[in-house]
Amino acid sequence: MIVTPSGCERACEPAYDSGMITLSLDPTSEGFATGQTLGALLATGTVMAVLWFATRAWRRGPVPTGAMDAERASAVALRRGNVVRALLLVFAAAGLVRAFTFQGEPSAAEVVSGVQDSTVQTPAEAAGTPQPQRAIGPAPEVGAYRLLTGEAAANYDELTAGKGTSGKRWYYDGPAGGPVDVVLQINAVEWDARLAESKRSNTITQELNSLFAGARATEVTDFEAGPWGGRLSCGFLPSAGDRIVCAWADAATSGQVALADEKNLSEAASIALQFRTASEKRT
Repeated sequence: MIVTPSGCERACEPAYDSGMITLSLDPTSEGFATGQTLGALLATGTVMAVLWFATRAWRRGPVPTGAMDAERASAVALRRGNVVRALLLVFAAAGLVRAFTFQGEPSAAEVVSGVQDSTVQTPAEAAGTPQPQRAIGPAPEVGAYRLLTGEAAANYDELTAGKGTSGKRWYYDGPAGGPVDVVLQINAVEWDARLAESKRSNTITQELNSLFAGARATEVTDFEAGPWGGRLSCGFLPSAGDRIVCAWADAATSGQVALADEKNLSEAASIALQFRTASEKRT
């Protein structure tokens, strides 16, 4: 059913455009992990130094007053020194374990997602390449949803023009009978050099966290990402009547699906996976 754009202002808008906006700190990155490692080593060294100097007087033992006292004092000092050294070894071992077991997530661009992601190129790298290794575009039908084209799609594009979104957007009519039942938005490094740079700097976790934080989504849950790998998550948007948005990201693509007629996260994730798989073909 093709409908007029009336009432579509909110439904047609994407949940959030994460293309160039990310949270300032990425606790999942390898850079953060390196900082954590150095911090753990520094903290361990500081604690060991403080412990060693703070116990200096105690380690010396009692002051001897005679030959027998001197022998006993020496034995006490030895035992106390061994106790402190054992504690230092425990602290050192714990610090090293903490430092070298904290592993960060590689940047999105370094993640191998699905098949032949290594062949996906940025606009600059793709110069002179005769055949792309994948094709991204809207499927005419995805399950019960049908792509809107022509004047209907143009009307919706006009309503959302100037929203500052990145990538490409398509609209689907479906069983709910609303103005638009699904909004599909995809951006790829082949189209957007800034996205390529962002994926070289940020992790997939950071990218999705930024999207859902910007959208103020609730109950964000990870789901099966499908054959192209990466990650796929879905959450509710209280600011948009609790409609659901699902987003995915891999080394070369960022996408999201806003569903106006779905109230179950698992079902929404299944639909989003259908859209992701149908809209991207790889060879």
